[in-house]
Amino acid sequence: MNTKWLKQNAVLLGLLTAFVAVLGGLIWLQHEAAGKRSEVDSLLEDRKSELGHLQATKPSPSRQNIAILKLDREQLDALYTNLLAAVSQHQIQAQEVPGPVAFLQLMASTFAHLRQSADTAGVKLPEGFAFGFSRYAGPTPTLPTATKEVLGQLAKQLRAIEKLSELLMDSHVDEITQIQRAEVEPASPSSDALRGSTGASSKGLYQTLPFEFQFACSTPALRTFLNKLSQSEWFFAVRRVEIAGEPPASASDQGPPSPAAPTATTPAPRPAPLHVTVHIDLVEFPSTPPAKPKP
Repeated sequence: MNTKWLKQNAVLLGLLTAFVAVLGGLIWLQHEAAGKRSEVDSLLEDRKSELGHLQATKPSPSRQNIAILKLDREQLDALYTNLLAAVSQHQIQAQEVPGPVAFLQLMASTFAHLRQSADTAGVKLPEGFAFGFSRYAGPTPTLPTATKEVLGQLAKQLRAIEKLSELLMDSHVDEITQIQRAEVEPASPSSDALRGSTGASSKGLYQTLPFEFQFACSTPALRTFLNKLSQSEWFFAVRRVEIAGEPPASASDQGPPSPAAPTATTPAPRPAPLHVTVHIDLVEFPSTPPAKPKP
């Protein structure tokens, strides 16, 4: 009889079982939601407590500290502006070059002046020395194919090489063997091209023109040249100095004179010259401060 009743009410029993399962699921979900709600309420109370603590605290920095920071920045900007004004007065004032022919004429007159100065100072130069501009010098001069801006850079490099060569000659070096420059021309590098290129700081605070000079000299001449660089009205930064050769031995290294030595004095042999390679950057600052980024 029970089996017959179950068969007759199987659908009802199935619905009752499904209802009980759904009800149990709803009860479980409500329990989980209640647990989550208590956790969220606890976190919210913590945040409210922290917010109340911050609202009760005095604001920092104070208005006085902010005013001090603003004043310091204004003073720093004024000092930087004055520094640029002072440095810009000693920048290279290269001759304006209207075209390629004018640059070749300027280069030829500069070379003639430097060769005459070298003869006067007794400084040796290689045959047909081009002072870093072998691309354009030679029996048949080559016209530079460059814009007016690049011609201005070439004229500035020529003026800087002239200045550095004059400092070497005034320091009485023995020989200038090679001059290299960072070429600014948009062309393949020449034999006088220096590895690297002209550079500028990431914030536009300064620009550099690199040069490399190779020369032979004595130790006093090298010392004099470096001193003259530091005293120049232009900002020359010595990046690297490489020296090949041995300095003359001092009297203490040679030991006491032998008692059997002859009394007649003979002139001491001249020490071998030092072969020096010096990498120099001409550093120039803009005449006006760079634009400040918007806050």
